[in-house]
Amino acid sequence: MYTYRLSGLVVTAVCLALSLAFLSCANEGAPVSRHLEYSGYSAPAFKGYAKETRLVPMKDGTRLAVDYFIPKDGPAQEKFPSLFVFTPYGRAYLFPKMAWYEKLFARISRGTWGPIFDWSTREDVKLFLSHGYAFVVADMRGAGASFGAQMPFTPGIAEDGKELVDWIGAQPWSNGKVGMYGRSYLGWIQLMIAAKKPKALACIMPEVIVSEAYTEGVKPGGIDAIAWIERYAKLLLDLNLNRFDPANLSIPTAPAADEDVDGDFADEMPLMGAGDPASFLDDGPPVYADGKAREGLYHKATLEHKKNVLFTSFKRKSAPYFDTIAPEVFGPYRVVDGSPGYYLKEVIESGIPVYNIGGWFDGFVRGTAKIHATMAGKTRAKLHLAPRFHYPPYISKAYGKYFDYGVDYEKIITVERLRFFDRYLKGIENGIDREAPVNIYVMNAGWRSENEWPPARGRVTPFYFGEGRALAEAPGADGADRYDVDFTHSSSYGKNEVNRWLMMYVPDGLMERTGQDAKCLTWDTPALDRDMEVTGHPVVSLYVSSNRDDGDFFVYLSDVDESGKSLYVTEGQLRAGWKNMYNDDDQVLGKIDVKPDLPWHGYKKDQYSAKPLAGGKITELRFDLLPTSWLFKKGHRVRVAVACADDKNFEMNPYLCSGDRPEDCPATTVTVHRAKAYPSRIELPVIPAR
Repeated sequence: MYTYRLSGLVVTAVCLALSLAFLSCANEGAPVSRHLEYSGYSAPAFKGYAKETRLVPMKDGTRLAVDYFIPKDGPAQEKFPSLFVFTPYGRAYLFPKMAWYEKLFARISRGTWGPIFDWSTREDVKLFLSHGYAFVVADMRGAGASFGAQMPFTPGIAEDGKELVDWIGAQPWSNGKVGMYGRSYLGWIQLMIAAKKPKALACIMPEVIVSEAYTEGVKPGGIDAIAWIERYAKLLLDLNLNRFDPANLSIPTAPAADEDVDGDFADEMPLMGAGDPASFLDDGPPVYADGKAREGLYHKATLEHKKNVLFTSFKRKSAPYFDTIAPEVFGPYRVVDGSPGYYLKEVIESGIPVYNIGGWFDGFVRGTAKIHATMAGKTRAKLHLAPRFHYPPYISKAYGKYFDYGVDYEKIITVERLRFFDRYLKGIENGIDREAPVNIYVMNAGWRSENEWPPARGRVTPFYFGEGRALAEAPGADGADRYDVDFTHSSSYGKNEVNRWLMMYVPDGLMERTGQDAKCLTWDTPALDRDMEVTGHPVVSLYVSSNRDDGDFFVYLSDVDESGKSLYVTEGQLRAGWKNMYNDDDQVLGKIDVKPDLPWHGYKKDQYSAKPLAGGKITELRFDLLPTSWLFKKGHRVRVAVACADDKNFEMNPYLCSGDRPEDCPATTVTVHRAKAYPSRIELPVIPAR
């Protein structure tokens, strides 16, 4: 039932192992240290490791499950710098009932017979251990084999993280320096912990995270991203309840207490299947394969997770506004309390170096860019943006082929992590701190370094909507374009119907919009007479009216080739009721100057404009699209497409529709105005050719 899941993990591990092998022999030449390249400054010196698993008590008595790995079989050394990962997704996975051939396959490819697969089977961790780093991974409270319960993305989790950093720094095998890395939730927690300024925390490398949790995390443009919220909520719930459902990405976490002291942690999981075949929680008192009696710590911990607040609590029904006080199960909570940007002042004060890693097709890329831009010049901050999605952390086959990207991205980002940690945890002068702070992959062109984000030399260039659905740098004659809204429009791509908002998946092909654009109102430039690079944050201004009182607006920027095929570049959205703009520093309650300066619509309860389109009045909607870096090639056209729904991905406008199906919405006509008084346009950050 789960062989395919193990196989995917194995293939990834084998490829990464082969591509990392160069590190052990590249040291023979002259030292090299530059973005994504590193050799000659450090070398693998340890051939093995010792592992310990513990339940570590927090100040409130809650016990958290921790695995730690200490290098051995190398030069005499008692204390090591440590790398720490704090996760809600499981610090080690347990595959019950593995067949003999699956065990053999795992042994050959992963170096273990299973059924437990911990972080030491990962090639990046193997590399760090061989280079003399201790590695620590812990389950958050309410997750894995830890006790307690949580509301996702709340500050209390960071208190635990600080305690664990302090605990690591005080261990006899620690040299007192701790670095952190990890993506998404594992990246979010790094900034939250850094803001608490634990003494041992020396550097962090967060990947693909939000800055502001309301619009970047769950409600882009003030519209519920329902597919993301619901599917992620289910995944998080299944993982936290240690369900075994590989088809839906849920693998139980390995227990953290060997109660029968036989050296086998796997037999601490209760048998499952009397009720729900994927769970042991509905089978009555726990029963174990060896028939021995236990206190049942793993079972008790998992039961406590049932008290977790579901991620669906962030939907509009429970948390409609930026200033909503969320469920008070774990104390009064505002969305700003779970926004890393709100804590950047404290992170800057800590002096901790921060290396932000992001992806152009990640749903959180705006946050990654904003965190760096806000911190830049105030502390040691770096930024790396690649043509990747949120997860899995590689460049998809389709885009690797399209961009002719032949390098193993997982390999080179692991090398970059080693470079960063060598500098700040070992004090190796490899020059990473003296380089240009920003590295971006310009899609269709390649990697390039910059001195700042967004690039200062970018020229904001307006492209006006014109007659004949033209897009031009000069305004055209006054007019308007009518759109009979097609509520079946959906931004799902590929056979697996995925987009950047479903962050557990990657589209199985290119995000082609040719068919979707036919359901939209579109404007195209003429074929370009030269290459044109767009790098930064596009901003759109729409002057619209409607036969209805409200509406949602989705804007897509695409690249149309000579054959007429339209490829997705980026997007933005806004509910018309959020038309008014406010100081963008309000998103952090004025604690710090948020950069870059982008349209901010407040999203507080008293800032929503009821019936913003009533009476057919013309209303301006100005909002940004997610940042991008894309080279439009000579002969291609730039396209802007406007839709008023994204079926199955975003909720339908509740002030317009009776439900979330296209048939729940009334016939709606929208008019986009283009005139001297109503200059509908998109402003593109164009990089002048050198």
